[in-house]
Amino acid sequence: MKNKTGLFRMGLAVAVIALAGCATQSKLTHEQILSQFQQVDKLESSLQQARSENAELLAPQSYSKASNSLDRAITAARSNNAETANTAASEGLKTVDKLNRDAQSSREILADALQARERAYAAGAKTMQGDKIAALDEDLKKTSALVENGNIEQAKQRRPKLVAGYSKLELSALKQGTVDLAKSAIASAKKQDAKEYAPQTLALAEEQIGLAVSILDADRTQTDKAEIHAQKAKWLAEQSGAISETIKDFDRRDYTREDVVLWHQEQLSTVNQPLGGQLPFNEPSDNVVLGLKNSVAKLIDERNVANNQLQQAVKTEKQLQANLKAADEKVSTLMSTNQSEIAKLRSQYETQLALSEKDRRALIQKDRLEQEKFETVQAMFGTNEANIFRQGQNVLIAAHGFQFPSGQSEIQADNFPLMNKIIKAIKIFPNSRIEVNGHTDSTGDDSTNQMLSEARAEKVAKFLKEVGGIAQDHITSRGFGETRPVASNETTDGRAENRRVEIRIVNK
Repeated sequence: MKNKTGLFRMGLAVAVIALAGCATQSKLTHEQILSQFQQVDKLESSLQQARSENAELLAPQSYSKASNSLDRAITAARSNNAETANTAASEGLKTVDKLNRDAQSSREILADALQARERAYAAGAKTMQGDKIAALDEDLKKTSALVENGNIEQAKQRRPKLVAGYSKLELSALKQGTVDLAKSAIASAKKQDAKEYAPQTLALAEEQIGLAVSILDADRTQTDKAEIHAQKAKWLAEQSGAISETIKDFDRRDYTREDVVLWHQEQLSTVNQPLGGQLPFNEPSDNVVLGLKNSVAKLIDERNVANNQLQQAVKTEKQLQANLKAADEKVSTLMSTNQSEIAKLRSQYETQLALSEKDRRALIQKDRLEQEKFETVQAMFGTNEANIFRQGQNVLIAAHGFQFPSGQSEIQADNFPLMNKIIKAIKIFPNSRIEVNGHTDSTGDDSTNQMLSEARAEKVAKFLKEVGGIAQDHITSRGFGETRPVASNETTDGRAENRRVEIRIVNK
């Protein structure tokens, strides 16, 4: 009996020592895992990229398998089990290769269904009819699984039902008013747990929708005022949902407060990348934000200086034209009095202004060719599509024929003919640089219009790159919101003309 008791106590002591040893071995954070295990980091980045391209819908089986590999790799890495972590990550990366191939096959076979889905989402169907569009997305996922398994004909048979379903949701969404959109956005945000994770932003959204409803209750004709508050409510509701999803993502990844700050700094670094240089994260946060703000302000000042120089150049050109006209008038006056004096003045005029005969002919020929190209572009567009302007060697296409849904930036199928004309016009000028500038009317608040103009310009630029084959380093896009109207915002026609995307073809 004493021997058994002694053995029991000895075993208990060994167990306590083992447990104590395990307790001292701390588990790695998510950020530490990614920095120490390159294969795991690569797998997570590959899956994030695939997810951004809807791979979860287009190749659900491969996506699930790759995600499971990532979970196993992270679990092993967190416990410092390098061999298991690297093996799982390697398996996952092989699965990602298949995932990308399967997703591409689904994109090709289900292209019309995906286009119908994109239009439905752009119209706001996810916000207004989340359950129905979720059910359709589940059907799309099942259809994609058929493609993964090689059942192509069965997938094609399911395709018309998907197209019809998404098109029906798109039509239903377009028929709903802005207030209904905002209410649906608030309801959707609550489903995303915004009440718990983003209560302040959600409260602001509910306050704005309350103002919109009060305005309509008091006077049904005040739809413009109500729409301003409803749009703001929708934006705030969507923001609260986005905040909630971000916080939940942090929670799922077991982010520490330090991880959150590092993530925030990484986002600021991405914003700062086009400006160049390294942000001073070794200083207080206020200094970082102030430095970024000053860099942007400097760029704006440089742009204003360039605009002033351009205006001065235009003014100088007008003065030269006025001087030339005055000289012509003087020559005309002298022609009636003294032919010899006229010949002398003409000789002086030609000596001062004319180029050599060879250079002059080359300049005339070049100008003639540029004019022919410009007239070709001008003839391609109807007056309801765009206004075409020649700016020296450059050409400006002010396209007001886009039919963007209210508050949206997605390019509709109806706009594809206009986009194809723009692509054709650009290709008349090989090696040109393309500037895409978005503009809105004055409806809505300044910040919303600024973001909307930027988003529309980016979508058009993306279409030119991906569909038109225009080199990425030849295209830039910017948004100017409502700051550069070309017509009065007091009339319907004027606002329609101000809602435009300008494509400037810059020739070297």
